Amino acid sequence: MEKSGNVIDSDILVIGGGIGGHVFAITAKEKSPGLEVAVVEKAAAGKTGPSALVGGRYGAFLPETDDFDGYFKAEVEEQDYLCDQEKIEDHLNNSGPVFRNLERWGVKFVRDRKGEYERPLSRGYHGGTLLDGGGIPAMQALNNFARKIGVRFYDRIMVTDLMASAGRVNGVVGFGVRGGEVYVFRSKITALATGMTRFKTIQPGHRNDTGDGYAMAYRAGAELGGFDSTHHNTYGARQEVGPGNNLYVGLGGYFLNARGERFMHKYHPELAERAPFVWLSPSFCIERMEGRAPPIYLDMRHFTPEKIQALWKSVPYAMIRYERAGILKGDRFVQPVEYTPEGPRPMPCGVITTRDYQSRGLAGLFAVGDASAQKGAGGLSGAAVSSAIAGACAAGLAPSISRPEIDVARVENLVRPAMAPLNREDGIEPAHVILAIQEAIHPYYVGIIRSETRLAQALKEIEYIRDHEVPLMKAYDPHYLMLAHEASNMALCAEMFLSSALARKESRLGRLREDYRELDNINWFKYIHLKQDRGKMNVWAEEVPSERYRLQPKRERLLHPFWQRVEALGYKTKVEDGASDSRSRGRP
Repeated sequence: MEKSGNVIDSDILVIGGGIGGHVFAITAKEKSPGLEVAVVEKAAAGKTGPSALVGGRYGAFLPETDDFDGYFKAEVEEQDYLCDQEKIEDHLNNSGPVFRNLERWGVKFVRDRKGEYERPLSRGYHGGTLLDGGGIPAMQALNNFARKIGVRFYDRIMVTDLMASAGRVNGVVGFGVRGGEVYVFRSKITALATGMTRFKTIQPGHRNDTGDGYAMAYRAGAELGGFDSTHHNTYGARQEVGPGNNLYVGLGGYFLNARGERFMHKYHPELAERAPFVWLSPSFCIERMEGRAPPIYLDMRHFTPEKIQALWKSVPYAMIRYERAGILKGDRFVQPVEYTPEGPRPMPCGVITTRDYQSRGLAGLFAVGDASAQKGAGGLSGAAVSSAIAGACAAGLAPSISRPEIDVARVENLVRPAMAPLNREDGIEPAHVILAIQEAIHPYYVGIIRSETRLAQALKEIEYIRDHEVPLMKAYDPHYLMLAHEASNMALCAEMFLSSALARKESRLGRLREDYRELDNINWFKYIHLKQDRGKMNVWAEEVPSERYRLQPKRERLLHPFWQRVEALGYKTKVEDGASDSRSRGRP
């Protein structure tokens, strides 16, 4: 690795130190050992974020035991056919080999007494293998292996922008989050493995997910899509008790409303608490609209000692928190845990990529895992498999690409605004901006149960934050500077989400509209894409190229299945008048 001052050269640069970033780097390095492969991470690679603090589940498709056609059909149908079926096929074809590589690289999975993988039920129709000890030892194993084979890591450096010129990405610029040094990474190929954005929820591992990759790709001119879709999870409302939601409901945990009643079977009779994200959170919301919530509780008091032991195997850090909070005593849960719907989590969204996860609009740029739109699958397995496919492709391309020259003027034009909050004598603290963004988009009647009026009002608030608060943020030190960039990126992602949600005039997956309650495969079997156009956000609908896919939706319009269920139950489907007034903060 050649380094001169804070200018660092590499053949392949990966941004993000989660499972996607590690698998991309390891795959590329193993395929072409002579390549210089580097990973840059704003925290500590392998130790933070959802990959390390995951809920113990790796949703692998294993070809020796699982039904390919069944998995394929379920994945397509769960996305209401609004997906890239070729990428789903690629994911299933590569899932087994990637799983074996993870084991070879040191990741351990829970096995039973017979030596078989434990694959308990979870959300949806398929289970998943369990990480032995959870995500922390899995990521430590990957990090150790990557360093052993020569992958270089640069921790605690926040990348702020892609260096792009003439339609090609030539590297990135960033700064040290402790010392404030400016860094320039020059690379032949750059990969975004930066995850999604959850707008800094209470849960551990989510606070670093601030849409950094989405924002820098947008500013560089990439085409993005899928921000109209949100998969809202459910989490502890009062205490930081995650992760582990898939395991909790898979092992038989159930939800109680304010009356102490189980209710999920009413909304999804087949799966009840194991219903997908796109059913679970909206059901919470309807309970609230009907006056039966809040609070809502997750009840695990009936768990046997064997189930408690299973949780200790895969989510030990969550169990420690339960003990400290007095929720878990010995081998029993002694009280239920208050739960709430998560705020909007745009997913599956990101950079529009080809089948091998190259950006459709910028040469030299890859996007994997949750940084890519229309991917083969989500979760840890989706990140790992997409990164393996992309890493192998990048390793094959890199030797034929010349090392780019650094455009000094371009670097200065990126660095100057990036460091500006440090130079302000006075201004707005990043925490204020982050809270303002959350107040605008987190209410359930904005992101989950949507309407034109409320989405437009929230967008107006985000535009005010973008224009009048983001430019005035002040940073006292490099840590605050990182928070300022996270806040700025969150504001941009919120604008992407709300603008895209307004563009879709139907209900589909996690896009539930009160004013457009039909699932419309006649007029809205389309992706919502966006791109920067002369400083403005251009949003448009693009037809799904379904003619090349083997599974086709019925070309019909019908009341969305969730709304069908709500109407069959006789529940109201309108947010009370004036609900949006509760979040007003006196903005124009």
